[in-house]
Amino acid sequence: MNLLKSRTQDCNRRDAQNRLAQAAKFVEVAELVLDDISSPTNPGVAASLAVLAGIAASDAACCAKLRKRARGQSHEEAVAVLKTVAPDGPEMAKDLGRLLQRKDDSHYGIAFVSKSDATDMVVWAKRLAEMARAAVEA
Repeated sequence: MNLLKSRTQDCNRRDAQNRLAQAAKFVEVAELVLDDISSPTNPGVAASLAVLAGIAASDAACCAKLRKRARGQSHEEAVAVLKTVAPDGPEMAKDLGRLLQRKDDSHYGIAFVSKSDATDMVVWAKRLAEMARAAVEA
């Protein structure tokens, strides 16, 4: 994918720090919701929060390292932009891609997300947020 043709938005270190803080909070709340077994809808809520965490973490890493973030409608564009972040971009892009593949089910689906699937998603989001933190703090 040609990054020059993808839709991006300029951003800076402050934006990176803000998005990183949001990613961390999304992960924190996702873990709390996932641990609460009082409602069968909680895994779906945790999965939705994991997707939001992954997007925020991606923005943080891209703003810190590239001074731009993906703003197009295509999830593939966001993954492609993130992949160019050195040194962890390809690994981060893999986790973001996994999360975005499950976005529709977790955000808009009518079927419940299993606890196992939600747990995987929270793990991916947490790992993505940790790598984004390294990018922002570098």
